[in-house]
Amino acid sequence: MDALKISPRYTSLDWQRLDSSNPKDWTKAVEIVRDRLNGRFLRFASDCLKKLDSGFVVLAIDCLLAETLQQFREGIADGNGQSKKMITQFLEGMHFQPDFDANARKEFYVDIRCGLLHQAEAKSMWLIRRKQPSLLQKRGEGYIIDVEKFHAALRASFDDYLKAITELGNDPLRSNLWKKMNHICNVRAARGALYEAEDNAVSSPR
Repeated sequence: MDALKISPRYTSLDWQRLDSSNPKDWTKAVEIVRDRLNGRFLRFASDCLKKLDSGFVVLAIDCLLAETLQQFREGIADGNGQSKKMITQFLEGMHFQPDFDANARKEFYVDIRCGLLHQAEAKSMWLIRRKQPSLLQKRGEGYIIDVEKFHAALRASFDDYLKAITELGNDPLRSNLWKKMNHICNVRAARGALYEAEDNAVSSPR
């Protein structure tokens, strides 16, 4: 049975052929991670952002990717029950500062991340807008978040992560990435025993 895809261009076998102790294999490892996260998530959010009234869907995708990126950084295979920790830690990154203080990070998780992903709405007094003077503004009991600036900060964080992985030697960041990707590939391999491989005509469950 052929392997299933882990990204638009790569399968689980492509990853499993790599050797984490071989420096030359890290170029391909970074490319696979880039292809997975950009090819399945980030590029679609970027495309949606070009359309008016797309702020909700862009932020929903961005929240999903932010949580995933933090799991990659920390090597968390199963993030069940850790969403709040992942989102709030991700927003501590330099591209979201100084706008996202501790309170804003907590409220973003509840009112934007959980609001959009669980109820398809921004909760409390949050507003999603564009062309604002800053990424996040406190306004009365709520916030105004600039979806364009948030998406740009997320993309910059993603680029920084890939650059760090490319430049680092045997660092915990690389070990954590390998742990996360091995988990993803093991899941795909298990599915590959049940489902046909993906091609241009038929797609397996993703």
